[in-house]
Formats: sequence, C-alpha cells, structure tokens
Amino acid sequence: MFQWRLLVWVTGFCGLFVWNASAQTLTEEQALTRMRMEHPEVSALRFTVRELEANVRERRLLTNPQVGYTREDTGYNTDEYLLVTQELPMWGRLRLLGQAAGQAVSAGEARAAAALLTFETELRFAFTDLLFAQERIKVLERGVSEMTSLVDVLQVLEEEGEGSLFDRLRAEQEVFEIETNLETAAVDRLTAQARLASFFAPGTDPLGVTAVGQLTKHRTVITFDSLVTQAFQRRPDYRALMLSEEQWETERRAAERLRLPAVAVTAGLKRTGSLRAREYGYVVMATVGVPLLNRGQEQVARAEAARTRTDAERKALGTRIESDVRIERATASRYLKLADSYRVGSVDRAVELIEIATAAYEEGEYGILEVLDAHNVKLRSELRLLELSGVARRATIKLDRAIGGQTRP
Repeated sequence: MFQWRLLVWVTGFCGLFVWNASAQTLTEEQALTRMRMEHPEVSALRFTVRELEANVRERRLLTNPQVGYTREDTGYNTDEYLLVTQELPMWGRLRLLGQAAGQAVSAGEARAAAALLTFETELRFAFTDLLFAQERIKVLERGVSEMTSLVDVLQVLEEEGEGSLFDRLRAEQEVFEIETNLETAAVDRLTAQARLASFFAPGTDPLGVTAVGQLTKHRTVITFDSLVTQAFQRRPDYRALMLSEEQWETERRAAERLRLPAVAVTAGLKRTGSLRAREYGYVVMATVGVPLLNRGQEQVARAEAARTRTDAERKALGTRIESDVRIERATASRYLKLADSYRVGSVDRAVELIEIATAAYEEGEYGILEVLDAHNVKLRSELRLLELSGVARRATIKLDRAIGGQTRP
C-alpha cells in the first residue's frame, strides 16, 4: 500500500550518501534524487497519499455507541434507564469499505507516481538542455582556439611577407563570428541552468548548477513487444485505473450489503420504584433495521457506473500506450542511428579535410577561403552532431516516459 511513498523516501535517503547539499555539479541521477527531496510539489504528492491513508483508517472504524438516559415518573413510581446502543458490523460491509479505501490509497499512490514521472521527465529534458548548452560551448571554444591559432600563423606569414592582409582579416572575421555564437550559447546555458534549478528547493542559485554526463552516449532500443510489455507493467497511470476499477467493484459489493438488515444491540441498567423502595435490573434489546426505503440501489448503480467508466478509460489508455510506444520507439531508434552514422560519415572526415586544406595552402594550391571552409565544415559537423545527439536523447526520454521508466534490456 505504501510502495510509492517508501520508494521516494528510500531514494531520497540514499541520495544523501551520493550528493552533498552544497554541491552544484550533478549527474542526471543525482539531479533526480535532489528533485525528489526538495521539490515542493513532490512533497504535496506525499501528503495527498497521507490523506487517503487517513480515509482508510476512518472507514474501518466502528460507529460510535450511543448513550441515553430516560426517566419516567408516574407520581408514586419512577423508572430510570441508562442505556448504551451499539450498531453491530454485520455482513462484512465494514470490511469491504476498508478494503475499498485501501484500494483507493493504492490507486492514489499510482496517480502520485504518474505525476512524479512527469516531473522526472521534465527534469531530464532540462538536464539535457543544460548538457547540450555546455557541450556546445566546449565545441565553440575549441573552434575559437583553433581559428585563433590559425590567425596567429597568418599574422606571422604576413609579417614575413609570405601571407596577405586579406587572409588574416578573413580569418579574424571567422573568429568574431564564432565568438558571437559562443556568447549566444552562454545565454542558452544560463536559461538551461535556471530551468534545471527550478526543480530544486526555492532559492537554489542556478549559476552554479553544472550537468555531468555524455550527451552523445547512446543505447540500444529493444523490440516493440518487449517495450509494450514493460509499459503495461510499469505505467503508473494504467495501474491506477486498474486499482480504481477494483475499488469500485469492492464499493459495489459493499453497497449490496445494504439490502440486508442492520442490527443494533442496546443494553443498560434500570431503576424503578418509589423513594422508599427501589429495585434495580437490567435491559437488553436488539433492534433490526428493515431495508425498505434504502436498499443501496443508488449506491450500487453509482459504483457500477464508476467501474464501467474506469474500465473504458483503462482500455482507451491501453490503446494510447501502444501507439505512444510505437511512435517513440521508432523516433528514438532512427535518431540514435542517424547520430551514429553522422559521427562516422561527417565528423571524422572533417578532421581530414582540415589536414588536406592546410597542406594545400602551404603548397600554394589553395587559398585561405578553402582552409577556413574546412574549419567551418568541422565546426558545423560537430555542432550538428550535438544537435542530433540532443534530439536522440530527448527521444529516448520520451520513450522512457511512454513505458513508465527507463527501458530494461
């Protein structure tokens, strides 16, 4: 019954051993752990489940006994009664109500887990954006360094009379363009840092948040049938509907017990007689409530309608799950293959282009434009690879969300 709450707390306490509260350099798993511990809405989800747990305890309680005092005075004699009435838990209805409440708690835990999965997915998107911004800055900084080194060489050639002013100025223009892109990448990093920090405790300084990981680290996508099987086993929203359906079935069975008579027992003491002669005795009485007007027919109808509605929602969600898994699997698989093939077909060859263009420039066969074009090709291919890798990573995150968690081989 309390699996979801235990999962959150256990992962949170385990995170204390791998993450320091003052640390801002985070892996994706550490960021998820920190979010589970600090995000206010996650705390709200835990207290929502606690409300349902209190409802379970309430529905399992017996009705309160009724205590009454009666005095009858006929002039010479006085009759006094002190009575206690208690309704008896008959026909197992109280047990069924408690069982239904417990199923409602389990369904509530599953809905909370579904909301937590949404938070985790959004955090992983934010983490990917920050990782992409950081990697883009590294590529651009490397590009600035390479182009600056080229400018230094061209300046030496110009001073020695073997180069031209045009070549140096043209190379400096490329440096300026890359530095401008570097500034825009820095702004994107600030935005990504602020978004990721919003998943942590209020007041977290976003400027110090740094993502650690490999954007281009890919994984193998398993078969569609295996993914669908995992999805139906792990999707918390699907599990919530299954539990809700069981809950309403139990509610219907409990409502059917209203057709049976309710029994209450009354017992107490009696004192009778005049002031001079008093006699004492006891009273025992059984009361049977006859179900004539309210036989639970409306409660049964409501529970049956709710169960039918939940069953229809579950079937609709099952169809949507299969469609989502099919789409996200195809998208993730294709982007992962595209990123891998682009790395081999473009990035690796770009380095060779620079070597060829530089050698030809030194021999006087090529001009500076060919050399700059080779450097630009390498820079563009590295940035393009980052974009493809980022899209592939986001696609795998969407696939994880479609199956209710990270895929298992």
